Amino acid sequence: RMYSASKNESITLQILAEEVVNLTGTEFTINYNTSFLEITSVTQGAMFSDSGESILHAEYDNNAGILSVLTAILGGEEPSVSGTGAIIEIQMFVREYQTSTEVTFTGEEVFKDPDNNNIIINEIIGGLVVIE
Repeated sequence: RMYSASKNESITLQILAEEVVNLTGTEFTINYNTSFLEITSVTQGAMFSDSGESILHAEYDNNAGILSVLTAILGGEEPSVSGTGAIIEIQMFVREYQTSTEVTFTGEEVFKDPDNNNIIINEIIGGLVVIE
């Protein structure tokens, strides 16, 4: 996904799960260039928050450029979600001007179903922030 922003502007990046079936939880790590981007907050996306009680554990290090996320559905009538939606939203501040900078996954992403089985992830798409 591509996002456009200007120096000294705040932007919101959404991390999406697309066309999933029986998703109960996920764990992933994202890398970003701290010379250009700074995370200011991470919030639960609608995919899990609209499904009842959920948890979100997010740790980020704006010196190292790492965001680690663990999020899951805790209860509710349905133990999982299916479809497409935002897992988390990341608020970022654009520090410096550059043509563009990437937000990438580390390759260790995990999706789990209600029985704690892995769900196959067919494709991982990072983000591109175009700084104008």
